[in-house]
Amino acid sequence: MKITIGVPTNRGVKGKTVKCLLDLVAKGGDFHIVVATEGYTTAQSRIYLAVQAQRNKSDYLLMIDDDMTFEPDILERLLATNKAIVGVNAYSRVLPITSTVALMDENGKYKDPSNHTAWQMKVPEELFECFAIGTGIILIKMEVFEKIKKPWFKFNMHKDGYMIEGEDAWFCSQAKKVGYKIYCEPSVKVGHIGEMNFSEELKNIIIT
Repeated sequence: MKITIGVPTNRGVKGKTVKCLLDLVAKGGDFHIVVATEGYTTAQSRIYLAVQAQRNKSDYLLMIDDDMTFEPDILERLLATNKAIVGVNAYSRVLPITSTVALMDENGKYKDPSNHTAWQMKVPEELFECFAIGTGIILIKMEVFEKIKKPWFKFNMHKDGYMIEGEDAWFCSQAKKVGYKIYCEPSVKVGHIGEMNFSEELKNIIIT
């Protein structure tokens, strides 16, 4: 089985992310590693990674953003789900932290946090289907890119200039249109590296 590990970045890869990548490939496997550094947007970088995976005749594309941390067995655990599209429960880099997983209600619609309690918005602890998922770390079977029309990743913008849908949510919506389901494997522990302004205000937030 051939896996393309793709890292979209135009700002440099975090040292801790590099360490995690090295630990991953040290476990062995038929890997094709691509670091996309020239895309003007994250969407363009993700498209480039998918094209390179196609050219390399990979079976899967594992996308890992330049600011993520993860355990060495992440690939085998995502593969074990046997899902065409499966991501992880990552969190935002701002306070208060929020999940990058868009939950789905019993009718298959987006579960809006503003209309639900914190308990209702709790992320399940086992593999589950979701409405959409962030692509900070995501495993995609290459057949998906044969069935979705390009562009696979796109910022869906309002006519007034603000973003309606990020490139990851766009990908998920296009995949669902051709019959794929989006899954999250929440037991895989990941980190999202950010910057903090260490101040009295932050101290008070953490304490409370």
